Amino acid sequence: MAAALVVAEAQRAAAQAPPGDRPPLGSHVTAAPLADLPSSADLFSLLDAAVPEVIADRIDTGGLSTGDPARTGAHGSSWTQTLFRIDDASITDPVGSGTPLLLPRVDAWERVDVLTGVMPINVDAPGLAVVLTPRRPAERWLRVLDLAGTIPGLNAGAADAFPVPIARLHAWADANVLASGPIAGPNVGLLVTTTATRSSRFERGRVNKLDANLASSFAHLQMTPDAGAPTGALHHISIVGWVQRARYPLLNRIPFDQSAAGERARAMHTQVAWDFGSAGGWSSSAYSSMTAGDRRNDAAPAPALLMERLRDGPVPELLNPGTGSSSVWSIGGRLRTPAAGASFRQQFMAGADVEGDAARVRPAFSGMVGETLDGIPAHVWQFTAPESASRWTSTIVSAYASERIAIRSRAALDAGVRYENITGTNSTGAAVISWRTVMPRAHVRVALTDFAHISAFGGYGRYGHRLTLGTLAWGDPTAPVGRMFLWTTRDGTRPPLPSEIGAFVARLGPGAGGDPSFTSIDPGLRRPHMDEIVTGFEARPTDRSFVRLSAMGRREHDLIGAVDVGVPESTYAVSFIRDAGVDLVGSQDDQLLPIYNRARSTFGADRYLVTNPSDHESSFVGADLTYQTQTEHLFLLMGATAGRSEGLSANRGFNAIENDQGVVGDVFIDPNARTYAQGRTFTERGYTLKWSGAYRFGRDATFGVVARYQDGQHFARLVIVPNLNQGPEAIRAFRNGRTRFTYTLTIDLRLQKQFTIGGCRLTGLVDAFNLLNKAKEVEEFPVTGPLSRLTAAVQPPRAIHVGARFAF
Repeated sequence: MAAALVVAEAQRAAAQAPPGDRPPLGSHVTAAPLADLPSSADLFSLLDAAVPEVIADRIDTGGLSTGDPARTGAHGSSWTQTLFRIDDASITDPVGSGTPLLLPRVDAWERVDVLTGVMPINVDAPGLAVVLTPRRPAERWLRVLDLAGTIPGLNAGAADAFPVPIARLHAWADANVLASGPIAGPNVGLLVTTTATRSSRFERGRVNKLDANLASSFAHLQMTPDAGAPTGALHHISIVGWVQRARYPLLNRIPFDQSAAGERARAMHTQVAWDFGSAGGWSSSAYSSMTAGDRRNDAAPAPALLMERLRDGPVPELLNPGTGSSSVWSIGGRLRTPAAGASFRQQFMAGADVEGDAARVRPAFSGMVGETLDGIPAHVWQFTAPESASRWTSTIVSAYASERIAIRSRAALDAGVRYENITGTNSTGAAVISWRTVMPRAHVRVALTDFAHISAFGGYGRYGHRLTLGTLAWGDPTAPVGRMFLWTTRDGTRPPLPSEIGAFVARLGPGAGGDPSFTSIDPGLRRPHMDEIVTGFEARPTDRSFVRLSAMGRREHDLIGAVDVGVPESTYAVSFIRDAGVDLVGSQDDQLLPIYNRARSTFGADRYLVTNPSDHESSFVGADLTYQTQTEHLFLLMGATAGRSEGLSANRGFNAIENDQGVVGDVFIDPNARTYAQGRTFTERGYTLKWSGAYRFGRDATFGVVARYQDGQHFARLVIVPNLNQGPEAIRAFRNGRTRFTYTLTIDLRLQKQFTIGGCRLTGLVDAFNLLNKAKEVEEFPVTGPLSRLTAAVQPPRAIHVGARFAF
């Protein structure tokens, strides 16, 4: 029901710890001040609003996205590679949606680490990792009931508002019960929390209300058999169980013309962890876990759909996320030696993990789709799939070791290496991908002054991409296939009729369609990886404050793309049209824009190879500044980022599924998609500034605020070119990032007051999201014409929550 962002005690202590203690870049959530900042109970909406590096694909004002996880990234990283873990156990959807299989609340966690760089050796994520640590049971029994909600009269916005908000909250209600305490003496404790959330919203100017709900139960059993033993050794056993179900609006409900259709997701997670610490400082740990999820949609079958490419995204995305089940299991352990004081070897750590991912998936749609392009009837797509579901699996075996070495009295080197062996199999049972990777890391930290405890740090690390199981669909005989035709109609307001199917243009994957030469994965496919260099300074001016300035350079190599080797770029005829460039008024940047016209003789000759295109790389350079202080009454965290990314946009467009370097799209299939494809990616916004603070007044009153500024989304103007042999196409007039939407600005506020009534503590609170009701632009019309650069949507309007907490 509440959340706060703080730099964790471990990070704040780093400035006073030995020089080898190297905290990761990013931010950390701890349990202590969780009740002070505004939150809609969704942990990830808080991270998006408060962590400067994190960029999400939505603004979740007051709980707009109940049950529906956002795609997130940091520093221009691909959201497909974001990692979610509970301690050492992954709960990431293995198919490649970039989301966790379960959505966390804020009150179930002792600590949440949001890692964006300089990651520990036991974490491998090329961009963003979110690591959850379960909340410990209380030493004395605590029972808490949280109730909160809002009604339409408390929220701003209207159906006829102009400019149109991208979404606005209609109603929201949340109830949560938490019980925590010892169950068998002081050495065994239990925490149990159960929640139910419901919400409804409107999108853009539509009058259809979209409903969502989530129900979740979480339990954490903690046992410390040897607590207080005279030997000083300590055993710690932790058992976690978590079940969740959610229903939220179907992603492609507009093409299906079913506004009430929804996705239904169910998931469970269980894990057991054992930690041992000896009196001499040796420690070891082991764990095992199992996570499983199931996704279905309740859309009625439809033989034909209508889709606007510029609004609804790439047509093949209709097949995703698909229906079916996925699972992740893992087991592992590590050993850490005691710190050796002033000796040369300061500390050594080694560990190993084995993880297995599996998915059983059917496409979300099979049938005929009419595609319009800015209202122009363009293509008819026909998708078919075998009756049997696709089955994909992967196995990841990893081993790692690191050593912390003191260099005299003021410097330390932290060096490590990580080895991973990844194997991926498709429905045939064949191992179509096999990767073996060695990834070194080394960082040094030097204490510069005793005054303010100023230190300098720098280092290098290599991180590998995970194998997303959706990649294994390419060449799989059970995966869907498609055919694209011209659409011979003037009426693009309804689904196509069979009589309107024109010339056959192209075959489409990812399935093999009974022909092994049609789609395949390169036998020599290399694993994508990221090299990172970081340097900076950090200081602790007082024992309650921490400041860090860091600079980062990253480059991703060997990214994966699908190449149409049957119809290469050389088979297209190239012509040029005049275009105004970025400056629509002046003529100084006018240009000749290349247009690629496909030869009719190549229609249907498509063959696809998933490989590592030679120029498919991405980069990021930037700087982060973080300042944090916490006293008895005041908490303050300020963060700012500045950076620039470069990468190939997988598809034409500015949305997350389009402007991302980790998605397999049409950039190497259609040369018109390659024009100005190199640009700034979705999860990099140039400049961000996020500020969180809370103050505890006397008489149990608290004020909390979260303020966010981030630059607008990068995009490019599109030119619609009709009358091509292959049908109308959209072509970028310049690269993403030459123009961007205005910016996002939100201020969220929480006021709360506690009362004591008998043995019960009652806390009343009011949350205001987008308090100033700012209507900053989040989307523009990108197509050349009279509407070009006009505002298409603004950020969600103000939402107000009222709630109460009963603790006894």
